[in-house]
Amino acid sequence: MSGGVSSFARLTHSQRRWVLLGLLTLLHLLLLQGIDSGVGRTLLVVHIGLFILWQPFVRSELSLSGRQILVMALLVAAAAWWASNWMLIGWVMALAGIIGGKVFFFAGRGAKLFYLLVLSYLISLLLVVLVPQVLPSSLVLDGEYLFLAKYVLPALLPVMALMPVEQEVEGQAEVVDFVYSAFIFLLLAVLVLGSISAMLLIKRGYFESLIVTIITLAVVLLLLAWAWNPRLGFAGLGMFFSRYLLSLGLPFERWLHELADTLQREDQPDKFLARSLEGLTSLPWVNGCEWRAQGSTGGSGRLEGQRSEFQHGLLTLAIFTQQTLSPALTWHFDLLVQLLGEFYEAKLRAQELQQLSYVKAIHQTGARLTHDVKNLLQSLNALCLAAISEGETPSPQYQALLRRQLPVISQRLQQTLGKLRRPELEGAQFVPAIQWWSGLQARYTQAWVSFSSDGIVGEVEIPVTLFNSAAENLLENALAKQLEMPSLKISVVFSLQDNPTLRVCDDGQAIPTEVAENLFRAPIVSKVGLGIGLYQAARHAEFYGYELQIACNEAGRVCFVLERKPDEPAAG
Repeated sequence: MSGGVSSFARLTHSQRRWVLLGLLTLLHLLLLQGIDSGVGRTLLVVHIGLFILWQPFVRSELSLSGRQILVMALLVAAAAWWASNWMLIGWVMALAGIIGGKVFFFAGRGAKLFYLLVLSYLISLLLVVLVPQVLPSSLVLDGEYLFLAKYVLPALLPVMALMPVEQEVEGQAEVVDFVYSAFIFLLLAVLVLGSISAMLLIKRGYFESLIVTIITLAVVLLLLAWAWNPRLGFAGLGMFFSRYLLSLGLPFERWLHELADTLQREDQPDKFLARSLEGLTSLPWVNGCEWRAQGSTGGSGRLEGQRSEFQHGLLTLAIFTQQTLSPALTWHFDLLVQLLGEFYEAKLRAQELQQLSYVKAIHQTGARLTHDVKNLLQSLNALCLAAISEGETPSPQYQALLRRQLPVISQRLQQTLGKLRRPELEGAQFVPAIQWWSGLQARYTQAWVSFSSDGIVGEVEIPVTLFNSAAENLLENALAKQLEMPSLKISVVFSLQDNPTLRVCDDGQAIPTEVAENLFRAPIVSKVGLGIGLYQAARHAEFYGYELQIACNEAGRVCFVLERKPDEPAAG
């Protein structure tokens, strides 16, 4: 049964033009027969039935309940019982309004011309046939309108039937503009009532009065069109009308202001969503709403009435209203949900970025402390190796080495613990350059490293954490190369002539180009590690106004240099 109904609905929808022509033909036969006869009332009922099949407001696939069918049958019976010429005048005006509200939405020339002819037919039928029938016979010449009704107007129906109409137009969604329909209906009402009033005022016949009314109405419409947009340096009626239409959106505008406020004040995505939707329930159309987003749920207001669901990205929002939302309100709410969903995802991204910044800070601090601890262990290993070679009785040289190194190791361990407790005070340790240089040589006395200096005089101070980190990372990398190439020579040069400069060189193989390009910018893949130590040392150098870079990269001479940037004051 439902399949048959669906097939019939598709058939009537695909043949809408013929249903409309049948509707107009029955209307014409009804006027020729007369509304007072039984045949005329029967034709009226069939005419209304065809209109129900053709009407563009309710889809033909919709199944009606028994109550709806009963109400419709009572309305049709009432129309047939109280049918009159005045009722037909109102009905034809309504049909003309519906056709006029549809005609502007067709892009095809054939379809637009077809509906313009239908509109012309209905207006002619109204003014030439229906209105004269309600006037006294003394004001209308007998036979004139009957001739037009019988022969001229029906000739438009075969013309409309033979007109080619694009097939794709028949399948388009039905749209009727309410403003256009209401404007045409009111225009026809003014034309009909104005013609009757003109007959009484100028004491003329109907057709003379109709022409005078049409001319007067055309002049008034021209004046209104000019006043709508005068183009004389001041705003017309169009500006005031637009301002009025925009004022209808004030409830939405207030909620948008509240949304922007909540966006600034609330950082948690779920709390932001909950507070924003509390404001949404203050709109006059909304009873309540409920939402789902990333496993979280919530609601506000009264969850009763018509339910409309909207979805955008991670957000699914159900809005409960007293009445079913109109297409305009549905569009507005869909736009608001899109905006709310974008803000919600922005809050989620901000939260993720904040967590990533925490992870980055922890990683950087942990990486730097790891290298500090590694360097301390290397110093302790050097002392342990020296202790093994001493035997049972320590030599005076070994005791002197312990006296020099143990306080330095203890001090550096305290500094490392201080970084862990207070990372923001990390860059405040400065020591005399000569003291640092002596300690560095003492720590690497057992390694095959040559040290040389130039111009270490006075009490020049250097950032000890920076120079320790850079020197130890560079030396450990060079010593790792020395394990693979025992004949490798390593040299360290420290100078204070212009500014503190540390240079570490070896005569090994050149660093590969792809590794050298990213050595101080990001972690890299190499035989001895990921380059994280040098990356941290380079960031550390930037903090103090220094720069760590490759000074020379060729076979037999690979040099790294740490020096202050030109025109850069020392930090601290």
